[in-house]
Amino acid sequence: MLVLYLSDGYLIGMAVWLVVLAGLFFGVLWYRRKRRAKGRGLALANLGLSVCMLLGAVTAAELAFACCADFSDTFNITNVSKRWLLLHIDHERNNENFRDRLPFTKYVAPDHKRIIFLGDSFTIGHGVKRMEDRFTDRIAAWLDEKAPGKYVVANLGEPGFEASQVESIAAAVMSGMHADVSMFVYVYNLNDIEGYMQLVGQDPLEGIYTSQPTFFLFRDTYLLNWLYFRFVQFRARNNPYFDRLAAAYHGPAWDGLRAKLSQLHRECKEGHTDFRMVIFPFLHDLTGEDTFRDARARIVDFCKSEQIPVLDLEPVLREHAGENLMVSRFDGHPNERAHAIAAEAIEKNLLSDLVPAKQP
Repeated sequence: MLVLYLSDGYLIGMAVWLVVLAGLFFGVLWYRRKRRAKGRGLALANLGLSVCMLLGAVTAAELAFACCADFSDTFNITNVSKRWLLLHIDHERNNENFRDRLPFTKYVAPDHKRIIFLGDSFTIGHGVKRMEDRFTDRIAAWLDEKAPGKYVVANLGEPGFEASQVESIAAAVMSGMHADVSMFVYVYNLNDIEGYMQLVGQDPLEGIYTSQPTFFLFRDTYLLNWLYFRFVQFRARNNPYFDRLAAAYHGPAWDGLRAKLSQLHRECKEGHTDFRMVIFPFLHDLTGEDTFRDARARIVDFCKSEQIPVLDLEPVLREHAGENLMVSRFDGHPNERAHAIAAEAIEKNLLSDLVPAKQP
């Protein structure tokens, strides 16, 4: 039950408030009866009763939201979304703190090959409640069907990770753990360039994470906190976040990103590990102008120059743009349908060489 994930502070505060509200309500009723017994006007008492009823309705809505709301948002800034990640991601981590059902071991069986998917919130399945609905788990099931007992698939995605952090994980697995790895697949999100934007003095998320409320009713609640951030989101609807990201692929941030990808590829070759890339587009960008066409083209051209197998998912996802591919209107991450489309495209266009060819 979600109520089990409410903090002690919230529960104590709500209990105190319910006692105060009940006392206020019965106090107003006593005052109203007293006024009526003396034949005096009831306007003030009725106003107090109306205020109590309004506060009761808001409190009931807050409690219902706190106990029942179970969804995420794009930037994970609301209390509801933070609890969603706690419940569906943090409580599903394995021995190495990754969201995966299988433990991550140093070695795999001699007759198995391990494929590791790297990436950020798109890869870990932000907004997707069941791990088996993620594209990585779908690919694992496909490989097990086509080549039983040959491959072990691991998901090492982490929300908010950008390219340098992804490279660090890969390096730690290869050099620190000395774990058996046959292939890394980096599922690249177009905002993975953010770390290099900050290095050159750009902040694409300016104003998004700096709007945390200080007033306790907006800071420590669930419904009011959610409404507060919906207002912040509405007010920031013209934020140039995506324009800044697209422009970064034509400046020094791109040079830093390209160098990091080259380093990752070089480390994989030195470790005799296959390296491939998948480009996952922003889903809101599928129905209008292709803001990131040049950015994706640069990444594809880079991969070709480095002889890195690469798959741009934008064309196949654009074919399904009329479908609902996002988790919700407040969460732009890929939902279960988008993960299924991505899995099929990756199987067909990037990993088909891993399974036996169909017999004519």
